[in-house]
Formats: sequence, structure tokens, C-alpha cells
Amino acid sequence: MYKYLIFDLDDTLTNDYENCKIAFTVTMNSIGKEYSDEEFLRFREIDKDTWDRRAKGELLTPYEDDKVKMTEWIRASRFMRFFGENTFSYEKYVELSNTYMHGMKEHVVSREGSYDVIKYLYDKGYKLIIATNGPLIPLKTKIEKLGITEFIETVFSAEEVGVMKPHKEYYNGLLKKAGIDNKEEVLFIGDDLDKDIKGGIENNLDTCWCNYKNQVPKDYIPKYEITKITEIMDIL
Repeated sequence: MYKYLIFDLDDTLTNDYENCKIAFTVTMNSIGKEYSDEEFLRFREIDKDTWDRRAKGELLTPYEDDKVKMTEWIRASRFMRFFGENTFSYEKYVELSNTYMHGMKEHVVSREGSYDVIKYLYDKGYKLIIATNGPLIPLKTKIEKLGITEFIETVFSAEEVGVMKPHKEYYNGLLKKAGIDNKEEVLFIGDDLDKDIKGGIENNLDTCWCNYKNQVPKDYIPKYEITKITEIMDIL
């Protein structure tokens, strides 16, 4: 039935919470500050709110016509909010953001069984695709750190189209890059109900929800639901 399996990356194949904690620690250490759970959780809320607002089209930047500067500003804005706008220069916020991004790509914690799942599906002949709202350069590095580069046919980032999941333009760009004409041959696998599952359903794709936190579904009901990434092998 399915020919293409599209995986979200962060928090689907990786443990994004642990990745972020390590990157945040590295960033704080770079300016002589120590890690604390309280401050990390505050940054996590700012980070989540920033990307949620951007995905909804509510967060505008001074650089909407320049994708590179736009992405730089969005990332730096997280640290502006965290430290306060007048604590550092804009250039310093960009530097902190770059330190954080470097930490994210250098310290990748995988979901248990992720490699085995990807290799199993590859060996079965599925065409495997990674599609994320995250930036392209760290994305490729993360895939390398997971050891799955040779199994992945296509890698797609929101940076390539300037919009994020669940927007229709994101999925149009994804399907075009992957050379997919028949949506019935696609299964989209992700952990985020409001982005991965909503986006898949609204774009007429079958979805598999990685419900790692045992949440109750809201408005979007996936075709499949799993609580461990390894359970995908029972479906496919």
C-alpha cells in the first residue's frame, strides 16, 4: 500500500528534550552561566512559543523577503526574549543562537530503536524521507549522528519553502522535492499532533502519531497511533 514513509525528526526519531538540554547547557557555559532546570524550562517555553507562532503565521520578522536573515532573526529572538532585548547586542544574540544550534547538531540523543526501525523499513524497500520544521544544516548533521544517512532518500526542511508544517505550501514543496505524485502511497509519521498529524490529514495523507506522552487526541485523528517508535514495525 505505502511506498513512501515520511518521518518527522525532532522528538520522533530523536529525544529533542535531551538534545535541547545539552545545547542550552553549552550556550549558558559560553557566557559563564551555569545550567539550571528552571531556566532551561523557561527557555523551552519561549522556544516552543516562538516556533508555534511562526507556524501559525503570527510571528513576523523584519526580513520577510530574505529567508536567511529571517531565519537568523527568529532564532536570535528566542534569546532576546530569554535575556531581555537590551541585555546584549543583536550580534550577540545571533552568536548565542549559533552556539545553541551547534550544540543541537553535535549532541544528538536518539529515541530507543530509531536506527533499527529505519534500517528495517529500508530493507523492506520503502522510500524513506525526513521532513522537519527545523533548519537544514543541523538536520543533515543530526541524520548523520543517528547513523541513518544511507537509508534516507530525501531530506526536506521548512527553510526550503519559507513556511512550516502544517501549512499546505510546506507539504506541496515536500511532495514535489520527493517526486511524489500519488498521496495514497504516503504515510506521514510524527509526534506533533498540531503540526505533523494535522498537516498530514489536511493535505490528504495517511498519518501515524507517535504518542510518546500518552496524550488524548484532540481534533485530529490519525490512521495509526503508536507509543514507541519500534511499534511502527508491527504496522508496516
